[in-house]
Amino acid sequence: MAKRRSGLGPLLLLAVLFAGVWLYYTPYAAMNKLQKAARAGDAQALNELVDFPSLRESVKQNVRSVVSNEVGHRAGPLGMLGGMLAGAVTGPVVDAVVTPQGIAALTEGHSPRSGHRDAVDSIARERGRDVKVKRGYEGMDLFVVHFVGRDDGKEKMALVLHRDGFTNWRLTGIRLPAATRAD
Repeated sequence: MAKRRSGLGPLLLLAVLFAGVWLYYTPYAAMNKLQKAARAGDAQALNELVDFPSLRESVKQNVRSVVSNEVGHRAGPLGMLGGMLAGAVTGPVVDAVVTPQGIAALTEGHSPRSGHRDAVDSIARERGRDVKVKRGYEGMDLFVVHFVGRDDGKEKMALVLHRDGFTNWRLTGIRLPAATRAD
């Protein structure tokens, strides 16, 4: 007498495979939701998708690093002026970036220039012409969206998302190439 095979094994395998694929694509879905919420100015959705304290700290660190790299390792009055400038510039830059319009510009690969809705819409229209987007994991809990210049191939900026729980992802920081460059 032949044993009757259960159809449960292949079904279970299919369910596990589907769950794995779904888990893999959760940061992609989170980035799409973030872009839509930022464009719409949906504060409630942004609160769920953005870790504002971490994002503010990341922007502050990037601005300080950019100013520090521009000033260089010069001692004396110019170095002191650069340090003071970094502190003075950080607050307004953080205020400009950590807004729905600023986040909308960031998700399109541009630095925030204006709080006006027209500026965000024009940035979105221009994105397809001058920026390529490369998305990928840099670890199990780290997903980075790189915005690369279409003409020169150089990275303009990157958005950093961290896993929050099992399937949720939140924007926690940005990376500016000028902040990591050591001349």
